Amino acid sequence: MSRRCSALLPLLLLVTPLGAQDLAARADSILKAYAGSDAPGCAAAIDTGGSVAYRGAAGLAELEFGAPITVGTIFEAGSVSKQFTAASVLLLEARGLLSLEDTLQRWFPEIPVYAAPITIRHLMLHTSGLRDWGSVMGLAGWGRWTASYGQDDALAIIARQRGLNHPTGEAFSYTNSGYNLLAILVERVSGRSFEDFMRTEFFEPLGMRHTSWRGDYTRLVPGRAQAYAPSAGTWVLAMPFENAIGNGGLLTTVEDLLTWTRALHDGRLGRPDISRAMLTEGRFNDGRPVGYGGGLFLSPMRGVPSVNHGGATAGYRAFLGTFPAQRVMVAILCNRADANTTRLMLDLLAPVVPFEPQQPTAASAAAVVPRVDPARLPEYAGRFHSDEVPATLTVGLRNGGLSVSRKPGDRVALRAVGTDEFAGGGTAYRFVRGAGGRVEAVIVTTSRVVDLRFDRIE
Repeated sequence: MSRRCSALLPLLLLVTPLGAQDLAARADSILKAYAGSDAPGCAAAIDTGGSVAYRGAAGLAELEFGAPITVGTIFEAGSVSKQFTAASVLLLEARGLLSLEDTLQRWFPEIPVYAAPITIRHLMLHTSGLRDWGSVMGLAGWGRWTASYGQDDALAIIARQRGLNHPTGEAFSYTNSGYNLLAILVERVSGRSFEDFMRTEFFEPLGMRHTSWRGDYTRLVPGRAQAYAPSAGTWVLAMPFENAIGNGGLLTTVEDLLTWTRALHDGRLGRPDISRAMLTEGRFNDGRPVGYGGGLFLSPMRGVPSVNHGGATAGYRAFLGTFPAQRVMVAILCNRADANTTRLMLDLLAPVVPFEPQQPTAASAAAVVPRVDPARLPEYAGRFHSDEVPATLTVGLRNGGLSVSRKPGDRVALRAVGTDEFAGGGTAYRFVRGAGGRVEAVIVTTSRVVDLRFDRIE
């Protein structure tokens, strides 16, 4: 039987008025110390026992004119957006227009047929094995925010992939690809734009007046904070210049996020069974729990049961979470890439949520760096191509070692980590030899792309 979070059950702890005052004063102090007076910052809202215990903000929404962040400032919510996409799919299922057990090919005939069928449920749970399309393009040196990708681009990249990160239903591999497909699915099934569907079915009924989608990144959004990243002691713009949504792209405020999460836990997202489905933990093929539901992580945080999701898009950072046993909900939105919203959440909620102390991390043994005969390094040099990206990697000799170039002006030094195995720039490169011992391909793996093959072309 599926395990379901107890968020819809009677809840336990109430915060006293004095406790709420202490919480607000402490939260103000934390936010102001975090953001300072001349830097990007954050907004936060906390609900305890069914009422707002804190709303506050600190820092600047726009550095060039010095506009301050307020609780009404609009930010981008990153992957917090995924639960909204999941709700839209579940609403269509509740209306009998699709099933979570539908195969991917029923709605996406352009996507290859893999060894085992991928279902809509697999997309929602991150168990499909689909490679993350943005990470695939990163292998070409053109990752997200370097080009204005849209939904059609994401779909085309996904459809080019001949392999999966793992057999479908066997493992959890977080991938934006599944949620881009879910947003496109809503359009194909409903016959309406994803943005219109979400606005009329959810945002307007819930009174979320400041929430929309970044379906056109050139659209002016009054009240939106610009996003920034630290660079060489100052700040630079870090905006999401793309039109791909569903995986992210939600523009919203902390107050609207609390409105949404209250409706989720009260069973008011269209129909009560939608909330129940979102809060039900998925299962792998062998029955093990996934720890994920409808765009939501359903797992303890520091020993406390929670329903949560974080978000990171360009320079925006976000967190939306509920701690059901304590009747505590929190929404955090930031416009600075160095913001750790999980750490900020732990600090803000420490007076009302009994988090366990962080356990010390055991020191790992020093890695043994394999020795590579410099005379053999030329064996790896060459150009390697993949039609799945598509891209060509150039492996060459530089400063007595190997380096890889994905595009002109882009060069990453590689270090040996094993026999015919190298790493650099957060990517692993495993060279494959043919029958005669000649290197004929390189297999590339990142955190969201596993075993993508580039064949030697020269």
